[in-house]
Amino acid sequence: MPHVELDGLKVYYQQSGRGPDVVLLHGFTSNLAMWLFSGIVPTLATRFRVTTYDLRGHGASDVPPTGYTSRDMAGDLARLADALDLGPAFMVGHSFGGVVATHLAQLEPQRVAGIILCDSYFPGLAELEPEMERVEVWQGLAEVLDEAGLDVGQRVDFARLLTAVACLTPEQRSIIETRLGPPAVRWLAQLAPLAATSAAHDTFEPAGLTAEQIASLKMPVVALYDEHSPFQATCSFLAENLADCTVDFVPGAKHLALLESPAEFVARVAKHLDAFAARTATPPCAPSQVQERAASHRN
Repeated sequence: MPHVELDGLKVYYQQSGRGPDVVLLHGFTSNLAMWLFSGIVPTLATRFRVTTYDLRGHGASDVPPTGYTSRDMAGDLARLADALDLGPAFMVGHSFGGVVATHLAQLEPQRVAGIILCDSYFPGLAELEPEMERVEVWQGLAEVLDEAGLDVGQRVDFARLLTAVACLTPEQRSIIETRLGPPAVRWLAQLAPLAATSAAHDTFEPAGLTAEQIASLKMPVVALYDEHSPFQATCSFLAENLADCTVDFVPGAKHLALLESPAEFVARVAKHLDAFAARTATPPCAPSQVQERAASHRN
């Protein structure tokens, strides 16, 4: 499997296609497989160079004990960009992946040509989302885990979740698989290593990415939120405060649009990336400019 070492951290990545660089960043507790399931990579690879990778602690990347804030992850992304010789890239970040992309844009704006934020929740905007504890995706998961004898509570508590899934019994796996299917069991199993890390705490730290810094972004941003997103207030903040923000919604989705409404999600991301690319392309010279340049070369 292709890995790259970033200051001692081994990161798993995949890359395909040719053209302007696009980086796909998955969310907390996920991995790059989510992009493959959605079918977005082959669609984009016809006109972009698409890079996907597993964030530290996820998938096939190393699992260090610390370093899971968006600032830490942005540092990983900058080093990955250097290692893979990525130009200024268009970032597509789902959930926490969007926070990482935004943090890199704030710290090193020259690396980011544009961002598509896919239903992202920002710790630095937590006061805007008092209803986060009622996220439907979490409540549904908590209900199934409760049936399996795992009490993670109704409040979003990833530390509690990680500790619980680290000790799943075969009987509990069977109950979860019956209710949610084999992919859910595989997802929970790959979370176990994170239980011994600072990830559950770090991920929800603003790490310096405040509301003011988010609002200061100058590059084009698309706030691509789900129709039934739990983070509508964040979407409104982005629309009202960013200098260059386009808002779009994925019909029918609740937070996992790329799995719940993949065709709609892929079509919207592709459309917005094409618009980004058109804006950053070098415009053709007018005939008079061509003649002036030719004359200057002859002289």
